[in-house]
Amino acid sequence: MGAPARAGRARDRRRDARGDRGGDRGRADPRAPAVTMAAVILAAGAGRRLGGVAKALLPTPAGDTFLAAIVACARAAGAGDIAVVAGEPFCDAVAREAERAGCDVVVNPRPERGMASSVACGFAHLLGATSASAALLWPVDCPLVRPDTVARLAASTRPIAVPVYRGRGGHPARFRREVWAELVACAEAEAGARSVVRADPGRVDRVAVDDPGVLADVDRPEDVPR
Repeated sequence: MGAPARAGRARDRRRDARGDRGGDRGRADPRAPAVTMAAVILAAGAGRRLGGVAKALLPTPAGDTFLAAIVACARAAGAGDIAVVAGEPFCDAVAREAERAGCDVVVNPRPERGMASSVACGFAHLLGATSASAALLWPVDCPLVRPDTVARLAASTRPIAVPVYRGRGGHPARFRREVWAELVACAEAEAGARSVVRADPGRVDRVAVDDPGVLADVDRPEDVPR
């Protein structure tokens, strides 16, 4: 969906993207094929409400960056191919951090169009870059999610799995490959990626988790975890 923009150490990693828990019904069937998982990390925001800093590069309480913490969690839960969507004004800095973590970088040429445009860029890239059967959609301001939470999402057999903590849905959500084309098209929908989740409640597994990290929303300096 675009032309290479920069080479990573091993291969070209940057791409221009221009161009209710449901009981046991959503749980893994031991006879089903194993799920292979990828991830899209949304990191193209300008961080204006944070005073103009890149959320991806903020430190967690453990000292690593938000982006590095998310990549480590996704990998610990079994994610292989990971695409980080970056955009101006922090594209180069975020890309360097993503490449250090062994991720592909997808450039959103118009991040001002909103988060849904980054979702579309990321999943358009995954469709051509991986054979994974499912992918996480992970905003970069949720760095404290636990690997066991992600593993529970991966175990769901529904097309979409959303973590729920104390009755509130959070991030990351997990989408099976059959839904990815809808995510590529979601930039044109008024509700963005939420329109894909809301389109058919029957295909959504609301997975109860004991993990407040799924509700993180770092928009202001006081929201940064200490």
